[in-house]
Amino acid sequence: MANVFHLMNPSLRNLPRVKLVTKVTRGMAPWALVARQHPHHTETLLDWAVKTGVTRLVVWGGDGTFHRVVRGLHERGVLDKIELGLVPMGTCNDLARRLGLSWECWGRWETQSPQGRLAALSLGRMSWRAQADAPQPDGSDVFINNAGFGRPRTSYKRKDSPWRVLRSFKSLGVTVRWGDGHLTARAYFGLAALGPYFSGGLHFEKDLSPEDGVLRFYLVPARSKIRLALRLARGRLGAPLFDEKVTKISAPRLSVESESPLWPQADGEPPAAKAARRVDFELLTPRAKLWVTH
Repeated sequence: MANVFHLMNPSLRNLPRVKLVTKVTRGMAPWALVARQHPHHTETLLDWAVKTGVTRLVVWGGDGTFHRVVRGLHERGVLDKIELGLVPMGTCNDLARRLGLSWECWGRWETQSPQGRLAALSLGRMSWRAQADAPQPDGSDVFINNAGFGRPRTSYKRKDSPWRVLRSFKSLGVTVRWGDGHLTARAYFGLAALGPYFSGGLHFEKDLSPEDGVLRFYLVPARSKIRLALRLARGRLGAPLFDEKVTKISAPRLSVESESPLWPQADGEPPAAKAARRVDFELLTPRAKLWVTH
């Protein structure tokens, strides 16, 4: 029998709907809202879930919350022991968009045998070094949708609009190395992707599956910001960002060294506190088990 627990961290816009569901639903499995004033409350709830033998954890939130849950389970060594459900109640919900998940599906994840299937989602790891030749990373993070660099930390802290984010991009001189290959280029940003969508529906290639076990890296060249703005505008209407100027690399691991500071981010979480000059990406063996509708 599945031991279900609902971990809820909806966006402020979705919070009233979540509260209404918990108020009017009879017989709902145990649940808890993440306290925003407690920066580590998600991890506290995960510790409780692991200790009490929860076997199915239903996450109500967006990409960032799901990221923190998967990272926490991975760090605790129980990623293979707990099934996950995802109720897209966050801001961007890019992973749920690719998997066709909607918030109305939350009830089916409480049943012993849900209608759907248990998908095995790939995991990646991003690590970074303040000095490119440092022997050990200064930090690392797992990601389940995408991770990358390009947006300055100041832009993130200001909560810039998409167009101000575009204006904040700087031309970065980078060297990318993978397997037997390497390239040097000037770029605005780079993205390592396990799933197709980022930043609320933008994508390079729509048909990527987080189940196929392939890590793809996209490097967007530093060119006219007007052209990039037009490309992003079309992207908001559903057009892919990929074109002949974008470099695509498929490899299980690669590294990026930069002459300028980089601020790595994973799954939309805050960027690293300290700038990096080298960022490494790699595909991991463990996978997350997530219930999907088809």
